[in-house]
Amino acid sequence: MSKAAPISNGAPELAVEQYLLEVRGLSVVFDTPDGSYQVVDNVDLKVRAGRTLGLVGESGSGKSVTCLAALGLLAESGRVTSGEVWFNGQDLLKIDGAKLSKLRGCEIAMVFQDPMVSLNPVRTIGWQISESLCLHQNLSGGAERRRAIELLDLVGIPEPQIRFNEYPHQFSGGMSQRAMIAMAIACQPKLLIADEPTTALDVTIQAQILELLSDLKKELNMALILITHDLGVIAEVADDVAVMYAGRVVEEAPVVELFDAPLHHYTLGLLNSLPRVDRRVEHLNAIEGTAPPPHEFVEGCRFAERCEQSHDACYGVRPKFLQLASTRRVACTQPVSYDE
Repeated sequence: MSKAAPISNGAPELAVEQYLLEVRGLSVVFDTPDGSYQVVDNVDLKVRAGRTLGLVGESGSGKSVTCLAALGLLAESGRVTSGEVWFNGQDLLKIDGAKLSKLRGCEIAMVFQDPMVSLNPVRTIGWQISESLCLHQNLSGGAERRRAIELLDLVGIPEPQIRFNEYPHQFSGGMSQRAMIAMAIACQPKLLIADEPTTALDVTIQAQILELLSDLKKELNMALILITHDLGVIAEVADDVAVMYAGRVVEEAPVVELFDAPLHHYTLGLLNSLPRVDRRVEHLNAIEGTAPPPHEFVEGCRFAERCEQSHDACYGVRPKFLQLASTRRVACTQPVSYDE
């Protein structure tokens, strides 16, 4: 592998119209009784129309917060301190609240973690889907009900006419997740953000949900951001991958290239910790230590303390991105090398 050449300030400038969504230099701070802490640090992300971006990393790496910040859905203690979020030619961080609310649920939708908590327990599933149709498409009465039943059928819920009138507690975990997806795609969004959509589901239901998302992406011609810590999920459905660690993006690559030749030592560690079926291993190679909490974030490489290849240059100064191609970059002073 030829040595990557450093670039001066992140990815090269590309036209906004090449991407459906482009996050530039996004930083997020949370205010706590103990002080203010930056949990997302100068994050760049790009999503092309019709493609799936897998956003992967350990819990607490900033994946969900990045997407919530982009949609203006942060908790009151959180605030964006810098950055731009371009969607379809407009910066979501600068448009007024009414216009942003119109975009959310219509052109951009999000499937939140844990549907059993996200669904309203005192409203029927049909009512919750119909609410979005009424708000964004001005449907009412019979048309609203018919469309909601069509959506339940589209996401594979059996007997949708009956399920329309049932409550969340009458749904299994897999069915609840399908109902959340039905709500999200009700207005045929251009971009769907799915936050850990297979967490707590058994492997059979997980496979069904992933297949459903892939089929819906093709049928509705929408882009998808899939937030997960599961590299198996990424391998199955993603086109492109952004790896996050301690509030920063550390590597970006097309999914095949990432799995074939990871460049960041954190990415390599994640891949090495996966069970393998192609060879016999005595034990899994877990990454030693844990990811640092925000109050322990440092300016230098935040993975250095856990990295077996760390050296003096990893400390004190933030690693610059090395650009290998327009779709491949890594923030590491000494990336993983491969002999020719």
